[in-house]
Amino acid sequence: MRILFDARSVRTPSSRYILRGLTAGWLRDPRVSQVFVAVRRGFDVSLLAGGVQAVTLPGGNWATHLLSELGRIADDCDADLLFCPNGLAPRDSRAVLYFQDMFHFRLDGGAPSPAQEWLKNRARASWRQLSSDSWKLAISVSRQVSREVEMRMGIPSVVVPNGVDVGDAWWTGDGDHVFVLGGIGPRKDEQTAVRAWSRLSRTVRKGLILRIAGVENATRRASLTELAGSLGLSDEVCIMGTLARDEYLEQIARARLVISCSRLEAFSLPVAESVAIGAPLLCTSIASHMELLESTGAGAAFEPRNVNELATKLSEALSGTMPPQLHASPAGWSWEDRAREHVDAYERFA
Repeated sequence: MRILFDARSVRTPSSRYILRGLTAGWLRDPRVSQVFVAVRRGFDVSLLAGGVQAVTLPGGNWATHLLSELGRIADDCDADLLFCPNGLAPRDSRAVLYFQDMFHFRLDGGAPSPAQEWLKNRARASWRQLSSDSWKLAISVSRQVSREVEMRMGIPSVVVPNGVDVGDAWWTGDGDHVFVLGGIGPRKDEQTAVRAWSRLSRTVRKGLILRIAGVENATRRASLTELAGSLGLSDEVCIMGTLARDEYLEQIARARLVISCSRLEAFSLPVAESVAIGAPLLCTSIASHMELLESTGAGAAFEPRNVNELATKLSEALSGTMPPQLHASPAGWSWEDRAREHVDAYERFA
């Protein structure tokens, strides 16, 4: 099997993580003979896994990309399968669509330009309606995403979660911080953690810092800093932007407790990584989080935006009643395992 990965939309650390992990996993599967990656001009090919062959895209717009460029490159590579991780693909029977983001289907409500995002989503939906009769398979990272795909597109959807690679990181809990998994956009709802922290007794908070990392952009960091100050927590709350991966994993491993207040996730890699590291975890009871918690028996959930519930669970955990934790990394979560599941699905449907 020869696979072409369409990497035109690969820009963020998470999308590069998926690109490298999945392509490296494919190459370790004896059923896959070659992996190509179609990249934009200027893409740093050193980010690609060894053995992957880069093909440079001509640089046209999205319409040209879908109507002609990608199919032509697949022909040139003699690809058996065209992997499209942005939920969009040419009208091509070789195409497998990959859905790893709920924003393929719904808006956050806090986008910088809601009208522009609405138009973009409508264009995507129209193209899918026009082209779905030529597609045989979608891969979805969670049951929630899979339901959306089958409901909206009517093509088979196989659930294969993202791979999780935390190296040798393992929870020690010897830090002086509670770690909040922040991110891009208001859906991460880090302010709920700050407000919950303010409702803990001084005895419970004593000697601890609420550290919130991954918060982008600077305006959001400033807003959270202002909120902490207004609650009298300037010395107890640390707001940070994106961390280097090693530092990020170390922060999880050393945290007394890890929190995710996110209101919308397709898979939630940070929550999966926290579980895999064995860290005690509190996360919102959204569908993707509950899938992870139910499959492992780790962690505990609270209702999104419910400051009082989070404060109660925080107080209990920091007073000694921790959420359930894993005592060993979960089996079957590696990218090699996930890539094998992909190829199994390709052989069944594509």
